[in-house]
Amino acid sequence: MLPLRSIAMAVVLFGAACADEPTRPDPLPPPVDQGVNAYIVVDNLHAAIGQTVKVGVGVRAADANVKVGSYTGRLHFDAASLQYKAEVAINDGLRVANPNGAGTGEIRFAGASANGFADLTLYSATFTVKQANWTRALTLQMEELSAAKSLANLSPQLQVQRTVFAAEQVKP
Repeated sequence: MLPLRSIAMAVVLFGAACADEPTRPDPLPPPVDQGVNAYIVVDNLHAAIGQTVKVGVGVRAADANVKVGSYTGRLHFDAASLQYKAEVAINDGLRVANPNGAGTGEIRFAGASANGFADLTLYSATFTVKQANWTRALTLQMEELSAAKSLANLSPQLQVQRTVFAAEQVKP
């Protein structure tokens, strides 16, 4: 039987090794220490082939007074693993998406709100899972992020998270 100390060390080492995995399932994005974080969140990390999954793009700022006024970005995925179904409407500001590239694994999205968005879900859509390990190819590319009212460029402060996060429900 292994001593308790060895088991504890193995658990610590295993946890440290998992920290570098880009698609490690975390329940929610960690709080932001500085700047702004953008991330992908899904409603079911363990969705099986044939199931519908909701994928969203969210943003958080360390400074609660910072309001996002505009953004543009791209959601990338493996079209052999996920099939785009439909955009989930977000009724806050002007938001548009271009799913014409969904067949090749890219959806472009953008939004603007002079007073800032109350809902910090930048984009949300439903997909059908076609293959296992569908989260591995989910990536986010943010091209522009600006503050409301001041129009300050937030892109230099922006960090795009590589981890795909899980949530009970991606906000519609």
